[in-house]
Amino acid sequence: MNRIADEQKRQNDQSRGRWDLYAPHRSRVTRLLTDAAPPEAESHGRLCVLGAGNSNDLDLRMLLQAYAQVHLVDLDAIALQSGVDSQGCGQTDRIRMYGNVDLTFIADRLALGTPQQPPSDGELEFCARTLAAHPPLDIPSPFDTVASVCLLTQLMQCVGWSLGEHHPRFVETIMRLRAQHLGLLLELLRPGGTAVLVLDFVSSKTCPELPQIPEPRLFDTAVELIQRRNFFTGVNPFVIRQLFESDPRLAPAVQSVQMTAPWRWDFGPRVYLVCAILVRRKP
Repeated sequence: MNRIADEQKRQNDQSRGRWDLYAPHRSRVTRLLTDAAPPEAESHGRLCVLGAGNSNDLDLRMLLQAYAQVHLVDLDAIALQSGVDSQGCGQTDRIRMYGNVDLTFIADRLALGTPQQPPSDGELEFCARTLAAHPPLDIPSPFDTVASVCLLTQLMQCVGWSLGEHHPRFVETIMRLRAQHLGLLLELLRPGGTAVLVLDFVSSKTCPELPQIPEPRLFDTAVELIQRRNFFTGVNPFVIRQLFESDPRLAPAVQSVQMTAPWRWDFGPRVYLVCAILVRRKP
């Protein structure tokens, strides 16, 4: 196991006991996923959640009422099993788990560097070629619904651990990773299926007033923060929505794109502003 995998495991260990704290956020995410299920999903529909971790943001029992199968994917196999067991779902064969899956596809290379001693240009070129090749996931796709729940910022965090935010190729690598992830969501979908991309895009670290802002003001606040460039690098939800609508690598497969109103996710140490982008693949 490399140091990036070790750090992801450490973060999962820290968040394992926050089930109650996640309740409002979990309710929002679970409703989005159940609403995305096709009418016949209870009998044979299939949901895939990328980066499921401890499943603190998933009500697995409710999801099993909406889908015949739930497939959970994460780098941390122990977190997957712990999350399923903690919700009393460890005995059902309707939940399939895929651990030790690197959803950056380049974690082994990124783990070779630190901000003090970053990867060589040769290593970064290898990473760029890997991401551009859109390597497939070894899971039984396609799915009716594919979800990425606050995963994109975690994937980008791995780049920060390796290069540091001031590295001249940090933003380039972030953008390549984002492009690969958005493409992966569509690639895993069946025709007519729905991708649910949940994005945490700013936190109370740079917006200390976030916990006190009234909910009806959250959308206007999001717009103001983005106009001031107060958001996580590469996770501007308005830009990502536009990419699905107009990027020549994505748009030909997309039937419709919708962005939800933002909500707050109280993570404990910080509060995050979160929204979801719903992407329907063409039939």
